[in-house]
Amino acid sequence: ASMTSAQIGALDSDQVQALTSAQIASLSAAAMSSMATDELATFTTDEIAAISVKAIAGMTTDQIAGLATDKVAALGVKQIAALTSGQIGALSTDQVAALTTSQIATLSAKQLSALTTDQVAALTTDQVGALSAKNIVGMTSGQISALDSDQVQALSSTQIAALSGAALSGMTSEELATFTTDEMAAINIKSIASLTTDQLASLATDKVAALGVKQIAALTSSQIGSLTTEQVAALTTSQIGALSGTQLASLTTDQVGALTTDQVAALNAKNIASMTSVQIGALDSDQVQALTSTQIASLGASAIGAMATDELDTFTTDEIAAISIKAIAALSTDQVAGLATDK
Repeated sequence: ASMTSAQIGALDSDQVQALTSAQIASLSAAAMSSMATDELATFTTDEIAAISVKAIAGMTTDQIAGLATDKVAALGVKQIAALTSGQIGALSTDQVAALTTSQIATLSAKQLSALTTDQVAALTTDQVGALSAKNIVGMTSGQISALDSDQVQALSSTQIAALSGAALSGMTSEELATFTTDEMAAINIKSIASLTTDQLASLATDKVAALGVKQIAALTSSQIGSLTTEQVAALTTSQIGALSGTQLASLTTDQVGALTTDQVAALNAKNIASMTSVQIGALDSDQVQALTSTQIASLGASAIGAMATDELDTFTTDEIAAISIKAIAALSTDQVAGLATDK
């Protein structure tokens, strides 16, 4: 261990090959880095595994890149964990593909972020599945974009839950569409708002229905407005009830028209007040009949005034009695005239 890097550098290939694993284990980082790339390449897998953790970080990028794939696969998890970002980035795509799942699982967030897009694309599906859920958060949107559909499908729910919004938005609509319902439900609340409108619109109805109420509540107005009428009609009553006033106000008239009567009845009574007169006017008779007295009490004058005369006449006596004082004064003469005498 007392030999200098200059002395180790003076060894020829035959002398290097004569070193034992025990001797190699005692070499310093400086000594290791002084070896020629072709000399280091003569190490057996056992000798590679014998390099100390401190020395492994001293190897040059050329030395790392010069190792055969079986030599890279022979590195221990502690050795892998000791590799610098520069060394990780120096690995060839063949070397990356040769890493064991145990080695892949060892990669830190910093190391993962050092992978090139070509290296990411070279990962096997087993390797993708082995990525640390805690550290996958370090991967950039560019890296996630480099994953193909098979690799995306290999991600676990736990890994998906760790992905940032930027990373998720880096996926293609086709890749996101491969998520299972459990995986959709695993997307974290902070990231859900980063999905693009194209990504959301591409989701099958069962995937949209799988979103939790907190995920639904986190969607932006633009995202809500991008949902297809089929997706809106597929929302559960719990999801519908979670929509805020701002989200309800962002619904298009086509989306409002697509609501089932059960969904209409599930609209939050407090938040329904945010719906515009145009939106309320888009409701058909069956939808209007589905409104509860509490919801009706929340409707503003313009919303009540937007209802057709025959729709207003479907109100029960209790529902008529629930109309607010301000709204009742805004009823048109035709609406008032159209009411039955008991109303």
